[in-house]
Amino acid sequence: MHLEDVIIEGFKSFSEPTEMNFQPGIGVIIGNNGVGKSNILDAIVWTLGEDSLERIRCYDREELFFSGSRQYPAAEKARVELAFKENAAKDAAKIVLAREATTEGKEQYFINADSVTKDEYQSRLTSLRLKQALLTIIRQEEINDILLVGPVERFAKLQILMGFDSPEPLLKVLKSEIEPLFIRYMSHLIPMGEAKIHEIINNGRPGLDIEVILPGNRKRRAHQLSGGEKAITSLALKMAVFHQLDTLFYLLDEVEPSLDYTNHKSMQAFLKDVSSDRQLIMITHLRSTMDLADTLHGVRTRYDGSSFMKFYFVMDDRLLRLYKCC
Repeated sequence: MHLEDVIIEGFKSFSEPTEMNFQPGIGVIIGNNGVGKSNILDAIVWTLGEDSLERIRCYDREELFFSGSRQYPAAEKARVELAFKENAAKDAAKIVLAREATTEGKEQYFINADSVTKDEYQSRLTSLRLKQALLTIIRQEEINDILLVGPVERFAKLQILMGFDSPEPLLKVLKSEIEPLFIRYMSHLIPMGEAKIHEIINNGRPGLDIEVILPGNRKRRAHQLSGGEKAITSLALKMAVFHQLDTLFYLLDEVEPSLDYTNHKSMQAFLKDVSSDRQLIMITHLRSTMDLADTLHGVRTRYDGSSFMKFYFVMDDRLLRLYKCC
């Protein structure tokens, strides 16, 4: 199953109904700064049941709604619709989920156009393996957060993320599942390097230390890495952890800015590996990431600041040769 369609209306910067179509693989969203690209990810997350305003970058509920402009009135309703398809076949079954809110405080939930209760909606999200997708979004400002804390706090964060009540299950999964995948991902990002996960005990509490051996046998612990090295190590670790969560896709919001040109090229092999069994929906400004796109979506703003889709491509070699970044 994959996310095929997103329709946004009255949500944040989207004044008119705006539709985006995705395919399995990598969907890349591009556009200038401030055009509303991240609002698309917010809309997806909100429709998947996120109720924390902070998680969708709002201070108060009013910010969910298009605030109005000279050209368009303020929205009284925000609605986002997500269509999921069983597979890539043309006649494959679909399920459509929608969330709607009004400025008066009313909320409604829909499954295939049928109005349902919030509990019924949440139950369907769980059965479709969509609830975990709320945990698998990485924003630009969050790339390094898992490496900016000490080993004990890092272990505690992962334990909460994985939903384990005690340390023992995480210790087991770390060795059997997470570390091998982390090492594999890092082999793409630092081809001549190595990476290791060390489980430590600090004052009786379990901790997780990360060691990276850079080309030339230069050993670095997590806190000793440069900004770019932290970014790729953090991405590899998070993706290895995310892979243990039963989810259909990952949402990545400009996760590459601190990388140099060499790491941009290494990132391609990493993203190809990650997307082999998960759908990726990515916001980027980088040509090296656009080169990987299965679908490419260009977002612009009108003169009044409202967002709209400028173009949509199912990428092939011809389009890629002709493409000029917006």
